[in-house]
Amino acid sequence: MSQNHDKKGHHNDVETVFYPTKNVVNTTTNRKTIRRVHPTHVKNINKNITRVENYYPVTESEKDINIVENYNCGNDLENPRCRPINDNDDC
Repeated sequence: MSQNHDKKGHHNDVETVFYPTKNVVNTTTNRKTIRRVHPTHVKNINKNITRVENYYPVTESEKDINIVENYNCGNDLENPRCRPINDNDDC
């Protein structure tokens, strides 16, 4: 406690009481825009499939070959002595 004097010189007991500090908060809001660009690329693929079919047909044939062999067996049917006859001989 402190003593104060008024203008007339009288002593006045003055009591000063302090209260807790009052906090005042002033808020300033600043806005900022951030543009985030996320590009996308789409590639359209046209796929063409060509089917190539290969065939390999097989044919088969037969040919009969007849070979005629001429022999000169002489004049004795009971005792033949056969030897080939050469068609190329002009003799």
